[in-house]
Amino acid sequence: MAEIVVKIPAELEMGIKDLGKEELSRIVSEALKERLSEEYMFKLADEVLKESKLTDELASKLGDELKERVARRHEL
Repeated sequence: MAEIVVKIPAELEMGIKDLGKEELSRIVSEALKERLSEEYMFKLADEVLKESKLTDELASKLGDELKERVARRHEL
């Protein structure tokens, strides 16, 4: 397993001192996994949408139409 050095800002040092090494490692690992997952999903979405001909204007129009249909269906 790879190791990463994490620099902790001064304002977080007090809270981190109360955590054990394993707990801190778990927290950082979970945060890193979540952030990497988000980055991957955005890259994947960009790749899928690269060839899209959908404009912001058309997307907005479709969104408005969908809102109206949902409102009618739920009698709002």
